[in-house]
Amino acid sequence: MEPHRSLRWGVLLVVSLAVVVLVIDTTTMEVSMSALANDLNTDLSTIQSIITIYTLMKAAFMLIGAKLQNIIGRKRTFLTGAAIYGVGTTIAAVSQNAVMFLLGWSILEGMGTVLILPATVTFITGTYEGKDRAFAFGVWGGIAAMASIFGLMFGGYLTTFYTWRWVFALELVIIFIIFALHRMLSETRPTASWKNFDVGGSLLAVLGLFTLVFGILLIKKPAELVVVPVLIAVGIILLVGLYFWERQQIKKNKDILVDVTILPERSFLAGNVVSIGQKFVTAGFIFIFPLFYEVVMGASAYETGIALLPMSLAIVVFSILGARFASWFEPKYVLLGGIALTGAGLIALRDVFSLTTGIHDILAGSILFGTGVGIVLSQVTNLTLSAVRSERQTDASGIYNTTRQVGSSLGTAIIGIVLALGFIHGHSSAPPSPLPSGHPLLSLGISEAAVSQGMEWAFLAMIVVVVGMFIAGLFIRKTGKIV
Repeated sequence: MEPHRSLRWGVLLVVSLAVVVLVIDTTTMEVSMSALANDLNTDLSTIQSIITIYTLMKAAFMLIGAKLQNIIGRKRTFLTGAAIYGVGTTIAAVSQNAVMFLLGWSILEGMGTVLILPATVTFITGTYEGKDRAFAFGVWGGIAAMASIFGLMFGGYLTTFYTWRWVFALELVIIFIIFALHRMLSETRPTASWKNFDVGGSLLAVLGLFTLVFGILLIKKPAELVVVPVLIAVGIILLVGLYFWERQQIKKNKDILVDVTILPERSFLAGNVVSIGQKFVTAGFIFIFPLFYEVVMGASAYETGIALLPMSLAIVVFSILGARFASWFEPKYVLLGGIALTGAGLIALRDVFSLTTGIHDILAGSILFGTGVGIVLSQVTNLTLSAVRSERQTDASGIYNTTRQVGSSLGTAIIGIVLALGFIHGHSSAPPSPLPSGHPLLSLGISEAAVSQGMEWAFLAMIVVVVGMFIAGLFIRKTGKIV
């Protein structure tokens, strides 16, 4: 019995390694843009466009990536994605220009990600039950959150003192380890075929998600705000069209891309809303925190990662402990408690940012925030996917991971624009502050009011989202203590 259990936990190990690769890759790029532009003989605008294309690839093709598990099997889909990702990371590591980097990172790594990520979820739902599943999803979420901070810190360190190329070399090593451990993964039998692949639904999904997420990403560019409502509206219309197309396909007993009939299920829908909010808040926080420390305080990416380390550790610890909480208390109430703690952490941080803010000023609030996020991560995925029948887990994982991508894009875009608006409002209402002795020259001319107002508005926006998460969490059905 013990060897069997050890083999089963090997599945979680492989899944966790895959999540680490996918997440550190993204966050490292966010702190390495200047170095990339210099090394690839291009400009920041081109690097930002490459990052945008990568984000669009992940969002637009995630549902198709999930569907392939039904056509060629879960393990084969996962390993195919890992192989494509490995080729992409190799090309990215040796890139000599922006075109090579676009091919390796945005295209090939993007394709690999949409095959790998949904499979990590269905490996967990297909392998574990009860407390084991709750623990596995807690680790899955905690590792993802931890890796995002690790990417800032470790990626920033390598970029600052060595080269960003070593990050891709590390990813390739982890990919090789995943292939070395592939026997721990079990294959599933295909339940669909290429012959009856839902081409119409796939086109609606790709075009709808691409347009919607592209519109969201353009929110950060004031010059493009005129087209933002149009793109978002078109994206929503296409996704509504996908919903009705898939319902018609089901009525005609034809193959579908995704079973949209699971969407109205109360716990699944509410859980997705909570997850979108969690990704929104986490992405928004990770966006503005480095921005503040690096631009206002003059810190390096590595120093910023160190400042975020206590929050990161809190996320990991409580994402794992949360599974234990669910065996003592109703999981729904554990989730609501985590959301409340997340909001409390944001409230504690709202008014602490100024030109003289130090790590000690944000320590308590960031740990409280990390504790709340960790508890949310320990519950939300399990509660959301447990509401769906086992034969529809690939559909559920595709929808769930797609909505999480949308949540991340919303977080960075909306919090970014709110921060800018608050900064402008604060700057116009007060003259530049006299700088304290030894303050970084980067903050020269920045008023105290501008910094405080911008950060306060950004945190208020995140607090509003957390309130929405709490309300959505109330609609999740009770499941009873996990035993």
